[in-house]
Amino acid sequence: MPTLLEEKPDLSVEDTYKHEDDSIRLTQDDLTELTLNNQVSIREYCRQVPMVGVKTTCGEAASILSQEQKYPCVVLGDDQNRPLGLLMRETLYRILNGRFAADLFYRKSISHVADSSPVVVDVLAAAPEVIDVALSRSEEHFYDCIIVTEENRLLGVLTMRDLMSLSRRMQHEAGKERIHTITESQKEISRIHESITKLVQSAGKTGEDAKQIIQLSEQGASSLMQVEASYNRVHQHMGGQRQHANDMLTSIETGAGMAHSIRSLADQSALLAMNASIEAAHAGEYGRGFQVVASEIRALAKQTREVAGDMSSLLEGIGELTRQTVELVRASAAEIDDSSVHVTEGSAAFNRLNSAVEGMLHIAANIAEEGKQTGEVADYIRKKLDSMISGGEL
Repeated sequence: MPTLLEEKPDLSVEDTYKHEDDSIRLTQDDLTELTLNNQVSIREYCRQVPMVGVKTTCGEAASILSQEQKYPCVVLGDDQNRPLGLLMRETLYRILNGRFAADLFYRKSISHVADSSPVVVDVLAAAPEVIDVALSRSEEHFYDCIIVTEENRLLGVLTMRDLMSLSRRMQHEAGKERIHTITESQKEISRIHESITKLVQSAGKTGEDAKQIIQLSEQGASSLMQVEASYNRVHQHMGGQRQHANDMLTSIETGAGMAHSIRSLADQSALLAMNASIEAAHAGEYGRGFQVVASEIRALAKQTREVAGDMSSLLEGIGELTRQTVELVRASAAEIDDSSVHVTEGSAAFNRLNSAVEGMLHIAANIAEEGKQTGEVADYIRKKLDSMISGGEL
């Protein structure tokens, strides 16, 4: 009777890998996070196992496994070292340790009992993907080894213990990456908190500046209102002056008319005096006294005519100066009207400036308030990150 395997496993398959099963069952979130750090190669965890041909019997495979207890399985392959199937040690134990199993299977090819559809992965496959494939297998083959190939040729296998070690290392690497990420986030949050603090301070300074601008603007608007009131008073005074100048010009024109009348009277008096002199000469000795009176009247008429002429010239000069004064007053009034328009526009501009600065002050106050709240949130996040790093909550 063919000999059976010299050593039998002390534990069943389920007992052998029970402690491994609890650690290897990662969640999808864990696999997603592990994918972020895909620098762990499965090559480091591959273990060598013998490859046998399709003609190898179960007894020969049992002999191979009995000689090397470290081999968890044998791989069925072709002459080019390409895997075709997988036979686990525990599977071969169950087959050959039956009452009549040895006679039935000992001389048969292992191709009859090997798994013809094992999980085969390339050595360049991502470790999280390999773990995901291992976890998605059926219960029947859940503890079978995973065959690793390189350029379609056998490189080695991964046991559940290897996958557990691989996942533990990946979790460790992911933990370090998480710590690094949280540390960098904590630094960034600190920088954000510092920036927000400066922003709040700048907003407060802007608010103070805005208040000063409003105060200066109100003072400027008040000054412009006073200037506008002064312009209005000057404009009224110049209107009165222009009316007075017009009245004066009218009076001068009246005076010039009177001077012209006086000159006419003087001419008429001189003519009468001349006639009187002629008549006095005709009277002879009797008209000599009247001759003297006529001469005096003629001299007085001449002086009156000269005074009237001088008064007319003077009145014409005064009238010309008065007309120039009226024109200057009219031009000054026009300038004051234009300046008053500019003063009004300046006052309106100050009002708009006040409204704009008040809006800016409101915005600065909102920024300061929002920044304060954001700073409190950032400080809370920073403290939580500090506690996570120091307290080992990762």
